[in-house]
Amino acid sequence: MRRRLIPGLLGRITGVSRVVASRVAARPTPEIVFPADEPLSTLPVVVLDTETTGLSVHKDRLVAIGGLQCRGGHPEPSPPLDYLVHPGIKIPPRATNIHGITNERVAFAPSFPLIWPSIQLFWHRRVLVGHNIAFDLAILRHEAERAGLSFHPPAAALDVGMLYAGLKPRMSMISLDTVAQDLGVEISSRHSAIGDAEAAAAIWAQLLPALSRLGVATLGAAQKLMAKQRDLIHGQSRAGWAVDLLLPHRGMAP
Repeated sequence: MRRRLIPGLLGRITGVSRVVASRVAARPTPEIVFPADEPLSTLPVVVLDTETTGLSVHKDRLVAIGGLQCRGGHPEPSPPLDYLVHPGIKIPPRATNIHGITNERVAFAPSFPLIWPSIQLFWHRRVLVGHNIAFDLAILRHEAERAGLSFHPPAAALDVGMLYAGLKPRMSMISLDTVAQDLGVEISSRHSAIGDAEAAAAIWAQLLPALSRLGVATLGAAQKLMAKQRDLIHGQSRAGWAVDLLLPHRGMAP
């Protein structure tokens, strides 16, 4: 079920949303660091995806976010994260042509400051997983900075595209569609945040046994495999994506 605000309440909520969000996000968040030998098979994760007004993490804005909580590759019974977001700017037609989200659809959607505490709580004490997840993290970090809110990063982040590239180094394309097709994952509601998050979760579940056969069965081993994808890391870094949150330790950088 998509979580939305009742339009009639929006006017009363907008004025206080920034204050409420600032107070919640400013509360000290207990740090958690998963050990390098934490098994991937039981790792608490959130598989996340976003839709935006464009591909620039510096100037484009969030219009939708979707996420699922999993334990290893198994979905948990908790409700998904599924928001439309008012971006504060007009959605360009070229973006609408991709994800189908119009200015009319987000006219009464909550603004980013109002939902940010819920997003932070959703990934609290979990590892973030997604396809090109450094893009999503960069978008969210810039949104938080723009709103003057604290950004508490997830415990760690794993990119299913980079992990797939580590398993199949000869594959020249690692788009979500390509990876899903190769692994036999069906994508429904392509280019919707929750639909792409569901596809990424299914890809993650398919990757785990393949990674294990390669000897990549822990968080630390997965991070090291990602660190070997030098071309991908270089390209994402040049685009301003949050690669630092994928490879937090300098010793991992290529």
